[in-house]
Amino acid sequence: MERLLAPAACAAVLAAMLLPGVAVASTSSTLNWSTQGEAVVCGVAEGIEGTRLDPATGAPLNGLWRGLQCQATGLPHAPGIGDPAVQLGQGRAGRARLVDISQDDLVSNAPYLALAPGSLWKSYGITCTVDAASIRCTNGPGYGFTMSPGQVHLFSPGRAKNCGAVSYTFPNTHGQGHAALNNLVAVGASCSTARSVANAFLVTGRPPKNWHATIKLASGEEIFTRGRARVSGHLAN
Repeated sequence: MERLLAPAACAAVLAAMLLPGVAVASTSSTLNWSTQGEAVVCGVAEGIEGTRLDPATGAPLNGLWRGLQCQATGLPHAPGIGDPAVQLGQGRAGRARLVDISQDDLVSNAPYLALAPGSLWKSYGITCTVDAASIRCTNGPGYGFTMSPGQVHLFSPGRAKNCGAVSYTFPNTHGQGHAALNNLVAVGASCSTARSVANAFLVTGRPPKNWHATIKLASGEEIFTRGRARVSGHLAN
């Protein structure tokens, strides 16, 4: 048998649900946000070093773009004049940096929206997990930071590994048809995985399932990504 709440209890539940500022765990892309009690505050800012992808070719575009800027009390000061903050940009050039800001570079002056513990924030290729008084943010290649009052830690993806080269001879070409990926480099993946990805691409012309391929036309560099894993090599015939 279901138990029915007394009218007074029902009213209390409804009142709690309707209270302004009560945060519920969710996924957000709001421009300005914070942990509970604004222990950490973050916002989308202009002019942060990083890399966007050209929407037409998928090629990386180095420059200054929109990214994430976060602050908390008690952070160490970077060289400069201003308030300490951490900035994280997009792409492989968007490494987390401790900076001093002397002016507000946020794109919006809207109040910070408090995100409940367990929430995610996602925008501009950056994902943050939110706890009660701390956050952890990463961009696509795996650069990022953790932050709480008085503490900040910047991190990078795994070290790059040189994995040699992979070649393939096309059938029915009497040994004359060749293709190769030279100077294979793997980050966040083993060399065995890198060679497997390269071989699949040479044989089929497509990356393996769940891998994404882009090419730098000027240099002939093929780049394969899956989550934080990255494999690259230079195509040769």
